[in-house]
Amino acid sequence: MTIKLFIIPVYPYGNDHYYHEMIALAEGFTELGYKVIGNCNYWYIPSLNKYLIEEDLNGDFDIGIYDYRYATSFAHLFFRKGYPNFDRSKKHVLIDRNDWHSPIWINDKRYLDVFDVIAAGNLYKDYVYPQKIKPWAIGLTNRIIHSIDQFYTEEKERDAIIGYNFRVGHNMRSGLLKALQEKKLKYPVVPKFTDKSAISVNSDDYEFYKKSTERHSLPYYKVLTESLGFLTFGGYYEMKPYYYEPYTLMQKAARKLYYLRYKQIKKRGEDFSKMVFIFQQDSFRFWETLYSGAVSINIDLDFWNFMLPENPISGKQYLGISSVIGKNFDKSLNRMSEEELKKIGQKGRQWVFENYSPKAQAQRVLDYLKGKMK
Repeated sequence: MTIKLFIIPVYPYGNDHYYHEMIALAEGFTELGYKVIGNCNYWYIPSLNKYLIEEDLNGDFDIGIYDYRYATSFAHLFFRKGYPNFDRSKKHVLIDRNDWHSPIWINDKRYLDVFDVIAAGNLYKDYVYPQKIKPWAIGLTNRIIHSIDQFYTEEKERDAIIGYNFRVGHNMRSGLLKALQEKKLKYPVVPKFTDKSAISVNSDDYEFYKKSTERHSLPYYKVLTESLGFLTFGGYYEMKPYYYEPYTLMQKAARKLYYLRYKQIKKRGEDFSKMVFIFQQDSFRFWETLYSGAVSINIDLDFWNFMLPENPISGKQYLGISSVIGKNFDKSLNRMSEEELKKIGQKGRQWVFENYSPKAQAQRVLDYLKGKMK
C-alpha cells in the first residue's frame, strides 16, 4: 500500500511552514512497512542527505493524506468537478490542526463530501460532530523522541521545580501563569528559557531548528529532563455557551449574558471558570514534556471537555488544572512528594509513547478509515 502526503511548501496565509503531523505520519507509515511518497520534497535530513518525504508526482497511491494548510490553499480546486486528486477509488484523509474555533469544515460542508476522514484537533466531548470528523492531537515525532532520549535516564536526579518557557501569551495561559506564580507552592514556578544561538550550522539540529520554525532546541529538551515538572497549558478562554464562529445574533446575545456575569465575578477576584470555555489547548510542549518524564502540568482535559483520540488521566499521567485562576491546585500539588510526581512523570512518558508515537498515529489513521475507532 502506498501513502501519499500532500503539503504546500510555503503557506500563503501564515508563517508556520512546519508540517509536524505529516512528518509523524511519514515516520509511522514507514515503520508499519508502507511506501510513503509526497507531492513535494519535505523534511531534509543533512546527515542522511535525503528527504523524509520524497516527491513523486507520477506515483499512484492508495491513501492521500492532506495537511489543512494544503487544503486551505487549494480550496478553490478541491471542489471543482473532476479535480484529479480526488479519485473516489482512493481514500482521502484531512489532518486539521487548525486550532481556532472556526474549522474549515464547520462552515463549508463540501469538505465532508471529498474526504473520507477528517482528523481534527481541539474537539469537544459534548458537541455532536459529523461521523467523518475524528479526534486528533499533535503527538510525537522521531525528532522529539531521539532528541529527548539523548538526555533522559529514569534514575536521573531532577530539580524540584516547575519550569516554564512560554513563547506566546494567550489570555488563559497568561492569567493562569500569573496566578500560580503568586501562590505558595512547594515546588516553585521557575522560568527556564534556553539559548538557541549555540546550534552548529552544519548539523541536523540546525536544519530542524529552521524548518520547525524554531521549535527544535536541544537545550530545551535537556531542561525538560532535568525538571520535576513543567507548565504546558495554553489557549484562550471565551464566554460560554460554546459555539463555533461565526456567531449568529442569537448566539452573541446568549454570550453577552455570560460576559456580564464574568465581569462581575472577575472584578471581585473570584473564580470565573464556570463562565468560560477554553480553545486552542493543544501544544507541542505538552507532548514533549510527557515524553521527557517531567510531570506535565496542563489544564484538566476532561474537566474542560476536550476529546482527544486517547485522553490522559489527571493524577496518573499528568496533572490537570480545572480552574482558570488555579483555585485549589496549590493545595493538591503541595500534598504530593517528589517520588509521587516522578511516578506520574514516568507513567506519562510510557503512556504518550504507546498512544502518540509516529507508529501509533499512523495506525490511528488506518483504524479511522476501517471504522474501528469512533
